[in-house]
Amino acid sequence: MQLGMIGLGRMGANMVRRLLKGGHQCVAFDMSQKAVEELAREKAVGSSSLQDFTTKLEKPRAVWLMVPAGTVDKTIADLLPHLEAEDILIDGGNSYYVDVLSAALYQRFTSRGEADYQDRVLSAMRFGFGGHLEKAATK
Repeated sequence: MQLGMIGLGRMGANMVRRLLKGGHQCVAFDMSQKAVEELAREKAVGSSSLQDFTTKLEKPRAVWLMVPAGTVDKTIADLLPHLEAEDILIDGGNSYYVDVLSAALYQRFTSRGEADYQDRVLSAMRFGFGGHLEKAATK
């Protein structure tokens, strides 16, 4: 299985490590190139931009976001031009519950679990993580 991870903080980076250990391929992107380089040394496929990230993923793409709650909407907006119908977008951020109920998020995710962006429909899921770093850590 191949998965793309955007956001390589403690949770995202450790999730990539667990996936790699399980034999999966991971394409990694973060605003910190140092974080990308560190995981590339551990056999992840590093990327230098969102465009580079999406070109390294097989179609249909599976993209998991592990970015801070305040940057989710901007990250999705920057990523959308590089995604196509049938791609899967997983929002794994730990957003404040009031934001989860906000109009922006409601518009982003419909009750069918799909996000309607311009002329394409992407499969979308939302998973909130509560800071259980020990569960994401590689053992």
